[in-house]
Amino acid sequence: MSFTTQSGQAVMMDGKALAKEERERLKAEVATFTEKHGFAPGLAVVLVGNDPASIDYSGVLVRHAREYGMHALHHVLPSGISFEQFTEEIAGLNADKSIHGISIQWPVPGIDQSHATLTLEPRKDVEGYHPISTGKLFSGSDTFIPATPLGGLRLLEHYGYKLYGKLCLVVGFGVTVGRPLTALLIAAGATPVVTHLPTPRETLVKLGREADFIFGAAGAAHLITGEMVKPGAVVVDFGMSFIDGKMYGDVEVESVRQVAQAVTTSPSVSGRLTSIALLENVLKAARQQTEQL
Repeated sequence: MSFTTQSGQAVMMDGKALAKEERERLKAEVATFTEKHGFAPGLAVVLVGNDPASIDYSGVLVRHAREYGMHALHHVLPSGISFEQFTEEIAGLNADKSIHGISIQWPVPGIDQSHATLTLEPRKDVEGYHPISTGKLFSGSDTFIPATPLGGLRLLEHYGYKLYGKLCLVVGFGVTVGRPLTALLIAAGATPVVTHLPTPRETLVKLGREADFIFGAAGAAHLITGEMVKPGAVVVDFGMSFIDGKMYGDVEVESVRQVAQAVTTSPSVSGRLTSIALLENVLKAARQQTEQL
């Protein structure tokens, strides 16, 4: 697939066509699995507290899983839960044979993410955040790839953009996007440069003007503006933050679209593909736990 753009008119990547194709394929694969084994792949979405972004995403994820024919639980836990209580809840899901994948929604109030991740059975770590999954990802071994960066790279592939040999600026080094994205870029033959919020603005602008691709993953509203984009670069927005109840991405789209070759229309674009990629991991986990015994 090839896309062209006129000067000053960036391709606005919305991913709708790709998401439709991926949904239909996944539904068919889930139906085949269910017919073969007599039960559906199972997902437990664990939410602690009332973070707005997590409430919204977790509800959509459970609904999508059921629409695709999966067995899905919305496992909501109260704010203030102790780490011991949290561990017990996860242990119960680890032992539940009807649950093949567990997705913990971050942040978990009062509980460190690295400690919480260790409570997961690695075979059910469909988010790909467990140290075993992370180690396999960076070593190039088969593993559960975190869904958000995977969805973003599939979007680029769909629009015909190649990463091999390209300089890629990753803005944000979090465990959910920035770090796994860096591993995926290395595997794709790209040259990733990783920055974050402590990076001085002048350095960020300088690096951005040299990059062929820019990935926003810092969760800082409109951090990436047109002044830091090289003409003809491609910009993907993974970042998401809420100010007065309104969602903002890391990319200030209006200024960036005047310079870039292509840009995602909003963080919801990557989110559209993220849920599909995550549910693919659930199906993969179900196959591994059922067919590789």
